[in-house]
Amino acid sequence: MATGISPTITDEETPYLTVAEYKNAPTAIDFDNLVVGGNSNAQDAELGRVILRASSFVNEYLNQNLVARNYTETQRTRVTGQGYIALHPFYNPVISLSAFECGTDPLNLIALPDCSVAYFEPQEITIPLSQVAVNSSSSGPLGFGFGYSTRSQVFTKYTYVAGYANTTLSAQANAAATSITVSSGAGIQAGAVLRIYDGASEEKVTVASTYTYGSTTVPLASGLASTHAAGVAVGNLPNAVKEAAILVSTAFIKARGDNSLTMAITTSPSRNVAGADRFGSEIALALDMITKYRRIR
Repeated sequence: MATGISPTITDEETPYLTVAEYKNAPTAIDFDNLVVGGNSNAQDAELGRVILRASSFVNEYLNQNLVARNYTETQRTRVTGQGYIALHPFYNPVISLSAFECGTDPLNLIALPDCSVAYFEPQEITIPLSQVAVNSSSSGPLGFGFGYSTRSQVFTKYTYVAGYANTTLSAQANAAATSITVSSGAGIQAGAVLRIYDGASEEKVTVASTYTYGSTTVPLASGLASTHAAGVAVGNLPNAVKEAAILVSTAFIKARGDNSLTMAITTSPSRNVAGADRFGSEIALALDMITKYRRIR
């Protein structure tokens, strides 16, 4: 198999919840009997798989994954009349741009030397063409630069981070500590407000201005109020998304009744079916809660 310019590479295997978060939620679900005869480890493992499947269901509805991570995409676009390159990343919200290349020849792309010149808008990254190096010659005699003109086609390849921080503590964080260590720094920025999801000890923290972007060591603006064990969830994912994942997980766990499905004979015209009839009340409520985050093209 021949492979040209690298395509988009994604990994959707990131749940929106930890097992502990689900257990702390008021679901009225017995999650200790998911595996017949299984011990607590087996029950937790299956609950984790249910949460992962529920998170995948949410992703399918949203047409994207809201957990922050790195993405690499290739895209064809055109130069605007004002001399900009406008990119429309698949995922949002965009947090940072770490690499960008472009050119009229997809096999001869030129890198943007400084990605800080990029301008972010909802679902769009704008880059001034004047900031892209043009010191390579194109094919043919007397060919200089990229040959860009208004509305000319441009091939691009770029790497960016999009989504909300949703990670876990990789080490215990003691009360009064002024920093925490997390499993992933994706989506964390200086000045961001994060929540530590730890049951009765839940608290909000603010990332200090000294934070190094991408680092897993996160300095805090003030000390922790409580001690938190390794594995506790940390992030700024919208609470509506967390709750939607809880509701969908609950719907997936519930045992359904034994009424058989029947087909009624009718000559009535077709009609719209309420979400609760199609999905069940928990899932219908979940989808209503997260509609605003849905990616629509």
